[in-house]
Amino acid sequence: MRLINRYVWNEFIQQFLICGLGFTALGVGKIFFDYNDLFIGYRVTPRLLGILLLNQIPALLMDVIPAAALFGVILFLGRMLRERELDVIRTSGVSLMKIMLPVFVGVAIICVAAFFWNDYVVPSANHRFEVELRRMSVKQDFPLFRENVVFKAPQNRFIYLRKVERKTGIIGGVLIIETGGRWPRIITAEQGRMEKGIWELYRGFIHEFNEEGAIRSELFFEKMELVMSRDYRGFISEEKGPNEMRTTELLKMIDLYRRSGLNVPAFQVFYQSKFSDPIISLTLVFLATPLTVVTGRNSRWLGLVLCFLIIMGYYALQVIGRTMGVNGLIAPWAAAWVPNLCFLMIGIFLLAVTEQRK
Repeated sequence: MRLINRYVWNEFIQQFLICGLGFTALGVGKIFFDYNDLFIGYRVTPRLLGILLLNQIPALLMDVIPAAALFGVILFLGRMLRERELDVIRTSGVSLMKIMLPVFVGVAIICVAAFFWNDYVVPSANHRFEVELRRMSVKQDFPLFRENVVFKAPQNRFIYLRKVERKTGIIGGVLIIETGGRWPRIITAEQGRMEKGIWELYRGFIHEFNEEGAIRSELFFEKMELVMSRDYRGFISEEKGPNEMRTTELLKMIDLYRRSGLNVPAFQVFYQSKFSDPIISLTLVFLATPLTVVTGRNSRWLGLVLCFLIIMGYYALQVIGRTMGVNGLIAPWAAAWVPNLCFLMIGIFLLAVTEQRK
C-alpha cells in the first residue's frame, strides 16, 4: 500500500506543480492587463514594475493553489482511469478513499501552509503594493483612495469612503471626522465628487457636539463644497485596508469599531476569509475526485470542462456571498464559509455514492 500511496502522490504532485506554474504565468499576465493604464500613465520604471509585480504574486498564489489542486486531481485521475490503472488498484480491494488518502493528506498540509502564507506574507506584500501606488498617485489630481478604509487626511481630518470610482472621482458613503476641538465635527454624505482641491458632497448631514459631547445641531444639506488640501502627500500614510491586515490586526479593528458603535462588516468578512480561503483547495479536491471517476474515463476534454465549471461555480458563489456580507445582507461567517460548506458536502456525498457503486 505504501508503494501505491507514493505512486499516487507523485502523479498528483507532478500535475499540481505544472498547473501551478502555468496559472502563475497567466496570473502575472492578468496583473499586467489589470494595471496596464496605471503602469503606462505613471511611466513606471522597470525596477518599480518588478517591485509591484513581486508584491502581487503572494496574493496571486492564493488563487493559483486551489486551481492547481483541482486541475491536478482531474488530470492525474483521468489518466489513471483511461489507462485502467485505477481499475486494477480498486479490484484488489482498495477503496477510492484509501487510494486518494495521500492526496487528501498532502493537500490538507498545503492548506495549513497556505493559512500561514495568507496571514503573514500576503498582507505585508499587499501593503507594500498599496504604499507604492499611493506614492505614485500624488502626481495626479487626487490620490488612489481606497474603499472601506478609515485614513488620516491633512487638516486634522479622518475620512471613510464606502465606494470610490477612481476614473470619474465619484465617491459614495462618505464619512468625514474633523478634529481640532474638544469634540469632532462629523460630516456624512450619500455621494460626492472629488475635484482639484474641492470635494462636492451631496445629500448629507453635519453633526456638531456641545461641551458635554451631546449633539448640538444636525444640519441637512443637498450640496456642500469642502475645501481639501492639494498637498496629497499627507494621504500617503501607514493606514491599512482589510486585505493588508493579519488576523490579529483585523480582530483589533473589529473590536475598535464595535466599541465605537460602528458596524463595518468588511473587516469581519475578511477575518472569516482568513480561515476559509486556505481550505478551498481541499474542498475542490473532495469534489473533483468523484466527478472525475464518473466522467473522466471517456474523455480528457470532459475533465477540463468540469474544471472550468467547478471553478466558475465556486467563485461565482464566493463573490455573491462576500458582496452580500460586506453590504451587511448576510452574516460575515456565512459570506466566507457557505461556498466551502456547500461544495464540501456535495463532494463528500458524491464520494460516498461513488464508493458504493464500484
